[in-house]
Amino acid sequence: MGTSTPKKKFRPGDLAPITGIYLVSHGSRHRDRHEVVIIRGEQLPTCRSCQLNVSYEIVRPISHITHDWDFSGPNNLVVRPKHEEFQDFRLFRRVHLQLPITLELNASANGEVIRGCSSDLSAGGMGAVIQDGIPSRYKTETVRVSIERGRESLTVLARLRYQRGLRHGFEFFNVDAGERETIRKFIARRTTRAVGQTN
Repeated sequence: MGTSTPKKKFRPGDLAPITGIYLVSHGSRHRDRHEVVIIRGEQLPTCRSCQLNVSYEIVRPISHITHDWDFSGPNNLVVRPKHEEFQDFRLFRRVHLQLPITLELNASANGEVIRGCSSDLSAGGMGAVIQDGIPSRYKTETVRVSIERGRESLTVLARLRYQRGLRHGFEFFNVDAGERETIRKFIARRTTRAVGQTN
């Protein structure tokens, strides 16, 4: 009798390979396993309680209505730009901002420092492009991120959530409500200036 091959498990930050029914398992066992519908290409989210300690397994593929020829047709296959307010459905709205960043890899001491550029920013995290990459010994550690703009800078603790080539995703760590409001104001000032410069 042959043994069944274990199903591949996907983690937060991965992109869903197909549209289908997925079985979600929570590492902290705060709730039973449950099924959800996820669309191909969506980034798998973290759990509010388990954070990264959650996994996804494909139960069965299904067709989304917009992927069905009878309902989409050639007219609906055109890719249209998304409105900014609906560009993603994260816990915190992300804004595209390209700003210089500095990563202090050992946040509790004078550690290695590398530089990069942010690609997007929210009150909960940040996307960044880092040419040199992050040494593997630091990928599970908390890092200190400084986001710079002229004389103004914003410094927060963060953890690496994913890395795809030069693109990195960070989740801000141990940020209270006051600090999140500071980040929101920082983002608002950046976007307001950007709009003013284009007018």
